[in-house]
Amino acid sequence: MNLKTFISISLTVVFFKNSDAEPVVINGSMIRSLVGTELNRIRIHDWSGNPIPFQIDEITDSGEYVCPDGEASNEYSSNGVLDTQDEIVFLWGDCSKKIIENPVDSSAKRVTVQIKNRNETRYVLISDDKSIGLSKKQYIRYDHEKQMLSTPYFYAQFGKDRFHFITAGVKNFGNDDYVTLTNELRIKILLKALWGLLPIRYSENNLVCVVKRYKVGPIRVIRRGDFHLNLGLGLKGSRAAVNQICYPSMVKVPVYVHVPVRFRSFFGEAYIEITPVINSAADGYEFFVPKADFRVRTKGTEIDTLLMINPNNEYMSVNDGTRGYGWVLKADIPDTLLRRSSFVFRRPSVRNGVSDCGFRMILRDLPKGYYEITNWVLFPGCVQIRELSDYFESGIAASEILTDYGNFRNRIAD
Repeated sequence: MNLKTFISISLTVVFFKNSDAEPVVINGSMIRSLVGTELNRIRIHDWSGNPIPFQIDEITDSGEYVCPDGEASNEYSSNGVLDTQDEIVFLWGDCSKKIIENPVDSSAKRVTVQIKNRNETRYVLISDDKSIGLSKKQYIRYDHEKQMLSTPYFYAQFGKDRFHFITAGVKNFGNDDYVTLTNELRIKILLKALWGLLPIRYSENNLVCVVKRYKVGPIRVIRRGDFHLNLGLGLKGSRAAVNQICYPSMVKVPVYVHVPVRFRSFFGEAYIEITPVINSAADGYEFFVPKADFRVRTKGTEIDTLLMINPNNEYMSVNDGTRGYGWVLKADIPDTLLRRSSFVFRRPSVRNGVSDCGFRMILRDLPKGYYEITNWVLFPGCVQIRELSDYFESGIAASEILTDYGNFRNRIAD
């Protein structure tokens, strides 16, 4: 039996001090007069004419990011000019609050971009005027040899064969250091074959991802990896492509999955449990699920509980009131197929931490097709914890982009 399963898990980690860290992602189709321009000619500046940090990431016709570094670099795919699908990335906080009065060479091609977000509008001007300098500001640092990433908002240590963090911390703005909040993400997969009589178990140790190429820019780092499920005895499950996209305030890890046959043809039931393991250094933190009005300290006496609320499109957080993370699950799976799914709280952790705080998705059936599971993990600074899910939905995800070529949506949510 050659059962190929292509599963999509997208982990997006967002760290907020304030809204200035929100990424804005547009593409060439939104500024069409600049399509075909050499990439090294493109500039972005604010109202006063000062250049702002930005980067352009080329995307091939097959949807792959062009990443020039690593053992499997695809730099040869670059054509050196802006195409309609290529992405331009900058930060909301670097945009002007005033409309820009064309402080560029009058002969230059230029497009004014408006970004509307939470009843506020900001502006940038994009042109091909090379007389404007490039900003030297770098929001993100990455050492591929050490697998270490740091920004003004968080740090993350990757494993050499992992698609997720093995430890991560949020910036402690009062002391200008980091609080190590989580150990390695705990993942448990249980498949029940032969009408539920044969349980098959996997963990995060079976999920292998090797980064083959990457790109480091001033706004984001893109790590492209090959992902597979290690079945044991030297066997590997189906391979998948993984893009880890790391911003100053966000990390997105999409793994796209194809299910070629109906799930119930082979399995009676399955679940995947994803629970960040809280580090012992995180004093004074609580696990909070607003939908269940459930709030409990991450440290304390033994407890193991399931909150029988479908976590899809719901919100949870681990926080001390001002610091921590929030998590919103968005699975492209009908809720009718996720019955008996739940939030999970376990104290102490089964993975050498003070607690496990996460969710369990249960599947009893899944028609063949393509699926995507997106996890948005929010790390607030000043944003009120109870408002985080609304903050994300009405902020980043809902930002409106206006140019001479129409009204668009911030592509960060795509």
